[in-house]
Amino acid sequence: MGLFYYNGIVEVMAIYEIYIDIYFVENLLLDMLVLLSVSLLLGKRPVLWRFLAASILGGAGAVIILCMGISYGIGYILSVLALNAAMCLILFADTEQMFLQVAYLQGLSFIYTKLGDCVEALGITRFSRLGAFALLAASALVICRHKRKREKKRLYEVRIIENGKEFDFKALCDTGNLLADPYTGKPVSVIEENADVLSWLRDKPHKYKLIPFRSIGEDNGLLEGTEVDELIISTGVGQKVERGAVIALYKGRLSGDGSFQMILNQGLF
Repeated sequence: MGLFYYNGIVEVMAIYEIYIDIYFVENLLLDMLVLLSVSLLLGKRPVLWRFLAASILGGAGAVIILCMGISYGIGYILSVLALNAAMCLILFADTEQMFLQVAYLQGLSFIYTKLGDCVEALGITRFSRLGAFALLAASALVICRHKRKREKKRLYEVRIIENGKEFDFKALCDTGNLLADPYTGKPVSVIEENADVLSWLRDKPHKYKLIPFRSIGEDNGLLEGTEVDELIISTGVGQKVERGAVIALYKGRLSGDGSFQMILNQGLF
């Protein structure tokens, strides 16, 4: 607390001490929560090392902005936006959705600040930050739970008929799957590669296709694909039959918990 004498008036000014290490840890934890929430909102699964690197950058960036003494104004706003953009770039490595990612990140950070203000307004000044952290963490859990429920509703029973044989799969309808056969324009669904699927390529080489795709970290990728005799989707109110459907093969697991083995193209609906 400082006393200042000016024009016969004694003014009292509060002087606050900020510990850089505590300030860094607080911003690091906040960035971890906010980045996790952004990932859930975008339906993306963050890579651990990218998640940690982006969070550390956020904490260090906040300290740098503080030490530079940038006052609130256009300079401060631009600095924060640049830091948020860098964090999103590290975490998602996706420039196409950069604006949306930064908007979510900035919006959730603003919500955290307002939550802290609300907690302080309730007279809980000592634990205002902890309370805001708890509320934001609870929000992230709610988002995650809602996402899982929504995904369960979008799971379908799919039967593929090829060479007179029937194969059953659990499939997720993904609105972000916009793959298309470059020659026929047909929508392309993605299926986990296995021995049965590989046999389709071997038995009917005239149906073999190469499907171009773009994803995080790979701008010009190619997936092996083929046409199947029939793809039958059980929708709960009936069946949708797609003859000559195009599927692409994915090397690996499409679902972390094995809940589905195929991703349906939105164009099929």
